[in-house]
Amino acid sequence: MRSQLLVGGTMIGLTGLAFFVLQIPFAYFWSIPFMIGGLIMAAVSPFLSESEGPVRPPEGYIFCVFCSVLLPAGTEKCENCGGHQPRE
Repeated sequence: MRSQLLVGGTMIGLTGLAFFVLQIPFAYFWSIPFMIGGLIMAAVSPFLSESEGPVRPPEGYIFCVFCSVLLPAGTEKCENCGGHQPRE
């Protein structure tokens, strides 16, 4: 079960319910989709397995801390976004 999805779906559903009850003019339009979406998220969560954790880069490589592009280890600046990589 994905507990994050259950909690997130419940929060979105309750937000939709609050929009519906308070009848805020612009938010009232979104109340039904929020309630339906939150219900679907909460209902699907028990059928999904937990994620396996963070993805590890291959040996000799690192992920850019800004854009997550795969870079050779020891790279000081990302070729994709230009971000300076922290030294380890």
